[in-house]
Amino acid sequence: MKRIILITLLLAGCSGSGLRTSSGPNGETIVGNDVSVQVTGASNPNAAFTLAQRYCSKNDRLARAVGQSGTTVAFDCVKSS
Repeated sequence: MKRIILITLLLAGCSGSGLRTSSGPNGETIVGNDVSVQVTGASNPNAAFTLAQRYCSKNDRLARAVGQSGTTVAFDCVKSS
């Protein structure tokens, strides 16, 4: 799983978008760019998804889970159909 998250970040970094860091309402760490986001410290995967969905919606995209390692969940921000 760690490998999937690392590959996701590396591929996202190749898109030329800089990473942004923010905090969730309960101290979660949210790190992402225009095409992917990682949420660390959420109470459960559903809470992480809610934060990722909110993050991705800023770019008119939807969150899609791609992996989890410990308390970190990785998401792609995909274009809605």
